[in-house]
Amino acid sequence: MAIAILFSVPASAQSVQAEAPWLTVYDEAGRLKWELRMEALARVGDGWEGQRVQVQLYHDGAPTVILRAPRIRADRYGREWALSTDDLAAEPIVGEGEGFSFTCREARWQGGLVLGGLTAEGRGVALSATEARWQLGEAVHLVDAEVTFAGWQLAFETGRYELGGDQLVADDVTATGHGVTLGGTALMAWPHEGRIEVREAHLVRAP
Repeated sequence: MAIAILFSVPASAQSVQAEAPWLTVYDEAGRLKWELRMEALARVGDGWEGQRVQVQLYHDGAPTVILRAPRIRADRYGREWALSTDDLAAEPIVGEGEGFSFTCREARWQGGLVLGGLTAEGRGVALSATEARWQLGEAVHLVDAEVTFAGWQLAFETGRYELGGDQLVADDVTATGHGVTLGGTALMAWPHEGRIEVREAHLVRAP
């Protein structure tokens, strides 16, 4: 991993601040991994904090997801970072990418993008999840989630939205819509087609 940061500081400095810094991180192949832009940066302990931040994430060198937040905190080398806000209603963490626009309570990079308190819309669905792990270019893994599309509301503890095929896969699901409620051990859904398949389905409620 290579890091380029567009400011320099004296080695003897105990507390450092910089205005409008821009930090760029590359993967092992030399491709862009992410870019961080912020209005101000301050060194704190063994890391640093920034304000009014924008994070552009890349997948295979191409821009994929962008996030904006009031604040960021990162380790010394920017390999792990967390976005946060003090007022979720007034200044939420917002983002967009891979066909979705979203807000969340927190976002962090910890071996991958992790979003807490996610609410998202796009690709013909509306979804919410306690936690989501976004595998760029491949899938969004959801925990304690609800997904709505084409008159169906799905609730499940764990599942994933496969980005390449626009397919939702989940376990232990409850599906409500079109006058019925179904329970099942597993589900596959194709939101663009408005179609679902529930395995070992049983009727929970009928008209």
